[in-house]
Amino acid sequence: MKAVLFLTVAALAALPAHAADPYVGFNLTTPGEANFSINGHDVANDNKPHAMKLYAGLQFTPTWAAELGYGAFGSYHAADPTPGSSYQLKMSTSVAYLAARATTPLGDSFALFGKVGLAVNRLKASDSLGHTDRESFVRPIFGSGLEWKLAPQVSATVEYNRYGSRRSDGDRFTQQKAEVGLAFKF
Repeated sequence: MKAVLFLTVAALAALPAHAADPYVGFNLTTPGEANFSINGHDVANDNKPHAMKLYAGLQFTPTWAAELGYGAFGSYHAADPTPGSSYQLKMSTSVAYLAARATTPLGDSFALFGKVGLAVNRLKASDSLGHTDRESFVRPIFGSGLEWKLAPQVSATVEYNRYGSRRSDGDRFTQQKAEVGLAFKF
């Protein structure tokens, strides 16, 4: 995976700087779901969904772009349902990614796009007993969406991205988000 990332960055650096048009964007994302198993009980979470993503890209041709982004996807809280227990658990998630983006127009105002690349997923967990844990894992990112040109330099976007998943000790965690936002071209 590191070799693919290195080759992608090297290829992008080799392109002439004047051939690229920059863009930036901001998306609100679905916070996602997390289910916990505490003392043998499946526990729903109390989601704190301040979930959003910032990204920037370089459009090299009308079809191809490279995009770099960061998403902060909120935190999840859960409590032990056992009577008399005060045990609580908190987990927060984020992602950083680098992706190639291909766009195809659907007339003058709309375009479809797809993304493929690599994402670094980060998880942080802590509990009321003072235990903390951090984990990072790299997975492929796959995404697609629709762009609606509101003005020559401003577009609204709707997209779905899957940033990866992991399994550990029978637990499974998946980063996948539905997103809506605005993109600004320069």
